Amino acid sequence: MNALQQKTADKLLELHPSNRIFWHEDTTRPKFIMGRLSEPSDRSPEEIALTFLEKHADLYALPETFDEQTFVVSRESDPHGVHHVCLAQSVAGVPVYEGSVQVHVDSDGVVIACKDNRLSQLPAATEPVLSADEAVAGAREEIQGRITSLREPKLIIVRTRDQVPRLCWEIQLLLEGELGARILYVDAVDGAILLQISEHRDIMRRTTYTANNGSSLPGALVLEDDQVCDDQVAQAAHDNAANVYRYFETIFGRKSYDDRDAPIVSTVHFGQRYNNAYWSSWYNQMVYGDGDGRVFGPLARALDVVGHEYTHAISSRTARFVYAEEAGALDESFADFFGVMISNDGEITNWLIGEGVYTPYRSDDALRDLSDPPRCRQPDHVEDMLLLKEGERPDPDKNDNGWVHVNSGIPNKAAWLTVAGGTHHGIDVTGIGREKAEQIYYLAMTQYLKSATRSRWTFRQARYALLNACRQLYTDQGSEYAAIKNAWAAVGIGEPASDFAMIRRERRPALDIPDNDPAGVIDTLTVEEEGTIRDIRCQVDIQHTYIGDLRLILRSPGQESVVLHDREGGGADDLVREYSLADYVPLATLKGDQAHGTWELQVSDHAGLDTGVLRKWSLGLSLIKQTEKRLQKTSQPQLLIPDNNPGGIRDTIEITEQGTIVKLKISLDIEHTYIGDLRCTLTAPDGTDVVLHDRSGNGRDNIKKTYDGVQVPGLLTLEGTPMQGQWQLAVSDHAAEDEGALRQWGLDITWR
Repeated sequence: MNALQQKTADKLLELHPSNRIFWHEDTTRPKFIMGRLSEPSDRSPEEIALTFLEKHADLYALPETFDEQTFVVSRESDPHGVHHVCLAQSVAGVPVYEGSVQVHVDSDGVVIACKDNRLSQLPAATEPVLSADEAVAGAREEIQGRITSLREPKLIIVRTRDQVPRLCWEIQLLLEGELGARILYVDAVDGAILLQISEHRDIMRRTTYTANNGSSLPGALVLEDDQVCDDQVAQAAHDNAANVYRYFETIFGRKSYDDRDAPIVSTVHFGQRYNNAYWSSWYNQMVYGDGDGRVFGPLARALDVVGHEYTHAISSRTARFVYAEEAGALDESFADFFGVMISNDGEITNWLIGEGVYTPYRSDDALRDLSDPPRCRQPDHVEDMLLLKEGERPDPDKNDNGWVHVNSGIPNKAAWLTVAGGTHHGIDVTGIGREKAEQIYYLAMTQYLKSATRSRWTFRQARYALLNACRQLYTDQGSEYAAIKNAWAAVGIGEPASDFAMIRRERRPALDIPDNDPAGVIDTLTVEEEGTIRDIRCQVDIQHTYIGDLRLILRSPGQESVVLHDREGGGADDLVREYSLADYVPLATLKGDQAHGTWELQVSDHAGLDTGVLRKWSLGLSLIKQTEKRLQKTSQPQLLIPDNNPGGIRDTIEITEQGTIVKLKISLDIEHTYIGDLRCTLTAPDGTDVVLHDRSGNGRDNIKKTYDGVQVPGLLTLEGTPMQGQWQLAVSDHAAEDEGALRQWGLDITWR
């Protein structure tokens, strides 16, 4: 990183404390930036994105002679108010393969994320040596089979596996008997085949055709829109396409696969005894064979298969996965995920793909099982991933394009863990359910993996995209974010939220709340897990005709009490709310406390005439395990406190363990007849003084109390400091006539 890059980076990081820059491995350019990266603006998202890139161009340290153009190829706004701008790059007038930039802008016009995969160095040659015709001839030699269609070759800059840019000819062709393109990248200097991929992906205006067991597309029209016909397979394809369309429109607001209401074209009865179904980007349609009756039945009958192929259509317009190796496996996995979501109503009870049409003579078989990939001969961890041999290229005929249908089991398992939870390879995952997972996966596929060109996305990049989508939707502090981290760590991708355990407990007591009774009712739930609280959410559902009468108190196992609701809301009916650290500050008193034990919710009514019922309540906790420990030490000095003596007394507790303070509480037990005379000061090992009590309380007797950072903000200054050393408590009396004694005091330290 040069000095100008450092200066630009520092300026960006200073703009907001949440800003972070993630650099490529060689630290020469940023690959991802997140936070609040610009000031609010009322300009268009496209203008904001281009301005951001121009303003921070020095981050990329491009040579002055680098002839680069960056231009907007799409801008989409999601239902959550965030705008996603996708840009493409060309160098010296030549498009760059995977030279894509995504800039994400919130509803205030603030840039919140930027993912940049632009090329930052010129290829050795910027002018072709080979002509387009010579490149096509080379492609013909490489490909075995008769070419039935050939698109106009075009120059493009492609990076090799070693990230070396090369000028290439992109050759797109269609072979006889195939409906997906073969794409070859031929070096424009020496004619080498750098990359070969297949677009053949196999397993609300809508039209359904029959190929009449031939191989021409689209075939003869048999159904359009709401028509019906006697061909049961064609009718199934037609109806299933409608159901899939409605799913994406209802859940995500997406209108057809291109989000521009393109017609959904399906062809059934393709080929003779054809065991396949796929989306063809060449023809922009779905194709279904009838199967041979042994391996497959008619594939159009299966809603999950239709949903799978439709998802391929969406990804072909958004993430644009290269259908090979990890990117191809991700393409399959996202399609499987949404195939399962579409074919289940409500809670997911069936994680199988194709069970209705695969081996129709067997009732216990399926193509894939997201909950248990090895059941269908797929790996569920990267340690078992099937890899190409050295020098071997992805090939649809020889190695399933780099084993895309095999290795998709790995992200499939991560998806299942994200939704359902479980323990896998020693990592505990608490599932977040289908509704949140659906939103995260859709946003990741359509926006955080959005690309201006076909892209060789990796499992690790997909994990980042899911985390970024989660951060946009649910923040990066909650159980959702931890679930994704842990789910992917469980299959060997990335680090887990190792100090996290996410638990949720719910009670449905249906307790009557007595009218005008301050004691009210108390319901309890038990948390068996050990750990200190990092995040807490409490949901309540109370039926009541005047919530202004109600007081709600949440009580932890350590008897810390938090008032959730205190006679607010006037005459409004019912109290249905979630309280969380993010929006209810008093819950911060529980942060760092132990979760294990019995929790109480007390609900009381403090005025006449209205009654109600505590229908249900729940507790969601993110716990920090193992990495944080708790140390409690006490002293019982029984020291007399001299009357009217500012010198007072001192007592010491020594901590021998080494660690950093996460949270600190101080307990005092002082017997005294007039606590308004007293001053109590804590001195930490580093010499910091914190006054705990300063002549307050007037003539009340005795101090028996625990102080934390909420009551005494000075204790917060000790968080992050070493705990080892001598801790002193000084107690002094500053007026005559009253005496007392320091009976006991103690330290309660949560530490790492």
